[in-house]
Amino acid sequence: MTRLPLVLLLMTLVAIVGAQQPTPTWSIAKPTVDKWDNEYQGMGRTVAARDQIVGKIHQLLLDHPADTWAYEAAALGFNHLNLNGEAVAVIRDYLRRFPEDDSLMGRVWFFFGNWGSVEDMMAVPERWRQNVRYWQSLLNVYVRTNARPNLLEQVGTEVLTRMPPERDSGGNERISIAEIWIEHGVNPRAAERIAREAVAIAEVGDRPSYIPINSEQATILKQLVIVNVNRSTLAWALYQQGRFNEALAELRRAVAICEKETIVSRGIYYRLGQTLEKLNRRNSALEAYFKGLAWEDRENRIDAAITRLYRRIHGSTAGLEALKRTRVNDLLTARATGAEDLVRTIDEDLGRFEPVDGHGRPFDIRQYRGKVVIVDFWATWCGICRVTMQQTNNLQRKFADRVVVVAWSDDAEEAHAEAAQFLKRMRYAFVLVFGDLNRMSLRIPFLPARLIIDRAGRVRVMEFGYTAASAARFEHKLKVIVDDAR
Repeated sequence: MTRLPLVLLLMTLVAIVGAQQPTPTWSIAKPTVDKWDNEYQGMGRTVAARDQIVGKIHQLLLDHPADTWAYEAAALGFNHLNLNGEAVAVIRDYLRRFPEDDSLMGRVWFFFGNWGSVEDMMAVPERWRQNVRYWQSLLNVYVRTNARPNLLEQVGTEVLTRMPPERDSGGNERISIAEIWIEHGVNPRAAERIAREAVAIAEVGDRPSYIPINSEQATILKQLVIVNVNRSTLAWALYQQGRFNEALAELRRAVAICEKETIVSRGIYYRLGQTLEKLNRRNSALEAYFKGLAWEDRENRIDAAITRLYRRIHGSTAGLEALKRTRVNDLLTARATGAEDLVRTIDEDLGRFEPVDGHGRPFDIRQYRGKVVIVDFWATWCGICRVTMQQTNNLQRKFADRVVVVAWSDDAEEAHAEAAQFLKRMRYAFVLVFGDLNRMSLRIPFLPARLIIDRAGRVRVMEFGYTAASAARFEHKLKVIVDDAR
């Protein structure tokens, strides 16, 4: 397989999900924020150092009470110190002092959506409430504060009113809201309605305007575009209504595509197992759960479902662990065999590798000699990367202290805080670094991408793109390298 067509395909397929854009005042605020970061780092990031920077932030606001850039710098300065309550207070003060200014609107959504209150959202200027990001942020606040289902439905509807189907790439916004509604007890008929809209959007294809020149490229294109995960949400909405046969029909359609095209699903095997159980098809449900362990997240809920169902079938859990290991390994092996050439085995020196940590300090990967390292290249704007990172997180949990994960963010500097907050929100125990991919010796032409570095510091595996099959192959190669390192 030539690399160029695959590169073109993957670059086209990367999903843009709203990376934070620079504000009109960022060029003025940035040097001050950078100075604080460098001082904090230089003083060893101690409590005393933090308190000293906090004093400088307060002094900046006293010295520049009429400059909006100072409020942006102060909020981000507090954010970099992980003092987001203070950052929110700065944003509140900005809104009070500059009621006619719109330059920091994006910062308001970021801070209020992640750490603010409903009262904060209600205090923003009325003119901002026509902006879809206002309603997205308000929905995020309602989810964080466990708002009543009727409020979640109302605000989700406001988001979708401002995001017609032609602007909802892949139906992603509709699916996100449907999942929130299902999880938080909103009328499942409402979730069904917007999930059906999302399915219709995805069925149109939402494919890039790239014409494959041969059958090989056409196959790759089909594998790398997720066209059916929306059916999992639709099925789950039907399940919540007790319409189990309809849910099963949707799940089977989705599973058929997943297994043929080896594309990523949304909890589909867990949901399939739950639906089959409701229809009293216990053995089929157990097999669905095993596939969930093999090809999706290794979540506690799947393990718990297997244990409970196995006990119902056999009267005890005797023999379960042996069966689980054997069946899951067989499924992983079978799927890895069919993986496309997205995962390559190599043996190369890492060469130039010069990222920095979140405080701008040079990061030396040699500190992890003696351990196996996964380097996961990603960005907050890369939708496919989020799927890859989920599997990376599962691998880190599986191999525990034998594997270290370094998450190299390709985000612009103004989005570094957003990248750090994403990892924190997802509870990923990754080492976060930043840097220009073009400054590496190894060529990383597109995202997502991953490396496996052995305990001697040699690069042994490179992966570009993501399919369920390539993920299985990546996991198999990691296991071999980890076992060799024992």
